[in-house]
Amino acid sequence: MLMLKDILDREAIQLQVKAADWEEAVEKAGAILVNQGKVKHVYIENMIQAIKDLGPYIVIMPGIAFAHARPDASVVETCMSMITLAHPVKSGSKQNDPVHVVFAFAARDGEEHLKALQDLAKFLSAEKNIRLLMNSNNIDEIYERIVCK
Repeated sequence: MLMLKDILDREAIQLQVKAADWEEAVEKAGAILVNQGKVKHVYIENMIQAIKDLGPYIVIMPGIAFAHARPDASVVETCMSMITLAHPVKSGSKQNDPVHVVFAFAARDGEEHLKALQDLAKFLSAEKNIRLLMNSNNIDEIYERIVCK
């Protein structure tokens, strides 16, 4: 079982990213994983298409989006990136817009990442952590809080 520290590295976090809309935000979060060689570009297209097909299901709580697609051959390694947005974007989620933070997640299969997702859910359940993500300009501070708690 992979833990959060196994799939999210410091270099996969970017702050104050400029994106015109939700689609560009997902593209930029996914591009980090492509540039690291952990997913192929088609995986970004799969994430965007899933949102177009299913609606803004990725906006899991106010201000937080968790972009992902089904495991397939475009995933080289189970991984995650995180971006904060310079300007929040609308996703179409009446309850949870606007989006300030986008996680991009890719899994090779349906099981190895479950512990990591539990760790992330626990992290996101604390209001102080949400405030940190939305307000901090310090990647090290965010990374340490997420993976080391």
